[in-house]
Amino acid sequence: MRNLKAISLLLLPLFGCFAQLENPDIALSHNLCGGTANCMPGALPLGLMQISGQNTFTVDFGDQPLLQPSTAVGPATVNTSLILGGAGIQLQNAASGDFSQVATISLLAAPSATTDCSATGSNCTVLADYDRARDGAANQSITLRGRGVDLITFISSTSHSMNLQLQASGTGPSGAWNADVSMDMGLKARANFP
Repeated sequence: MRNLKAISLLLLPLFGCFAQLENPDIALSHNLCGGTANCMPGALPLGLMQISGQNTFTVDFGDQPLLQPSTAVGPATVNTSLILGGAGIQLQNAASGDFSQVATISLLAAPSATTDCSATGSNCTVLADYDRARDGAANQSITLRGRGVDLITFISSTSHSMNLQLQASGTGPSGAWNADVSMDMGLKARANFP
């Protein structure tokens, strides 16, 4: 029995050992106005949505060692992916109106906080989108279809945050409004041992 354990331990590296962590149901929510006040003007044609005068809003992921594409942890190399499955936009106050006149909306990853994703050559990436012709009319909420993008590549290794931007066409809710943007993600981290 003792020899069997010794042989197993000697052969273990030949089989390429690994440990894997998966969580397909990670949700992150961000309020566009940063609270309960309505910061988005009502009944305006939509384009690049400026929130508090900024083109982008920032989502902070915190200092998590797993949120890097690849990192060494002792003798192991950890490779991580964070795939966006979809996103949603939910009005905070039904009295603001609805999203029925929104024709399209896209959630984009922006390279910096000052980037205008509508500009040519902005290097923004569409993460999820909604199209009324494809998805049907929206009401108090809009469901955006994810494009299966790995968010890890967009999370800053120094600030641990990601710059996002919303672009839309159509008309916004009739009254001043505020909304929560949510993202549904799946995390997969795999540690390979030499």
